[in-house]
Amino acid sequence: MGLSGIVGCGAAVALVAGSLGLSWMSRPEPTHCPADHGAQHGAQHGADHSSVHAAGDTQVTIGPTCNRVEMAGPSDSTYVPDLAAASAADRRKAQALVDGVNEFCDSHPVGTLTETWQPGEGSNPGASHHSNPDTDSRGLDPSNPRTALIYQGELAGVMFVGRPLPALGSIPRAHSHDTGSAAAPASASASASEMLHVYCTENLREALTPNRQLGIKSDLRPLRRSIRPAVMPLDKAALREVLDRVRGYVGDEPVNVTLPEGRSDIGPDPVLQIMRTEIRRSLLLLDERELRDLRSLIRSR
Repeated sequence: MGLSGIVGCGAAVALVAGSLGLSWMSRPEPTHCPADHGAQHGAQHGADHSSVHAAGDTQVTIGPTCNRVEMAGPSDSTYVPDLAAASAADRRKAQALVDGVNEFCDSHPVGTLTETWQPGEGSNPGASHHSNPDTDSRGLDPSNPRTALIYQGELAGVMFVGRPLPALGSIPRAHSHDTGSAAAPASASASASEMLHVYCTENLREALTPNRQLGIKSDLRPLRRSIRPAVMPLDKAALREVLDRVRGYVGDEPVNVTLPEGRSDIGPDPVLQIMRTEIRRSLLLLDERELRDLRSLIRSR
C-alpha cells in the first residue's frame, strides 16, 4: 500500500473512533483482532477468537469482534477499566458511547420507561431491567438500547445486546450468560449473546465498571462505615435532628424499628437505641450525596 493509502486509512479510523455516528455501533467488525489487543491482555490472539483467559475466578473469552466477554453477570465482575493503558482512540470511542448513554438518561423520564417498556427480573438486588419494545434495538445505539436499568425508581443506565456486539475497543467489557464447553466457549461464538452495561454518569471509569459496587457506588460502603459509629455519642436532640434528616431522604420507605419484648431497662436508653438503629438501617437506602450530607451534619454536632 502506498503512503497515501496508509494516511487515508489512518484518518478513516480516527474519524470512526471519535464520531457519535452509528456506523461503528452496528457493523460486526473487526474480523481479525488487532495485534496490540492480544499484547495488552497477555496473549496474541490473531484470528483465534476462542482464546480463554482467567480474571480472578471469572472466565473471560475473546468474541468474534474481539470483545472481551466475562462469563458472569455484572454483580460478580471484578473488572475496573484501566483507562491509562488504553489507546487514545479507544478512550474516544468509549467516551462517545458513554456520552450517548448520558444523553439517553437525561432525555427519558423513568416514569415513561416503566409505563412503556416491558419489565423484567433483574439479576441484582434492587435492580429492574425494562426491555425496549423495539425488537430491533440490538447493537450499540445509545438512543435505542435494548434494556433500561432502573434501580430504586431511578434510571441508572442501559444494557446493550448483540450476537455479537460490534467491536467495543479495549475499555468496555461485555458479559454473557451463555454457557459452553471448555473446549468451545459459547461466548466465542457468533451465535452467543454479548451484553454490556453502561451507567448514567460522566465518570468514564465508573460508567464502564460492570459491578456498580466497584464503580458508581464504590464510595458508599466507606461512607456508611464512617457514619455508623459516629451516631453513638450523639445526645437526644442531635439524634432527633439526624433522624429527621434521614426520614426526609427515605420518604415513603420508612424503616420500622421495635425493641424485643421483655427487654430489660438496664443498658442503653431504649428510645435513643431505637433512634440510632433506625438511622443506621436507613443508611442502606441513601445515595452518595445524601450520605455525605448526613456525615457533615453529624460532624457539626
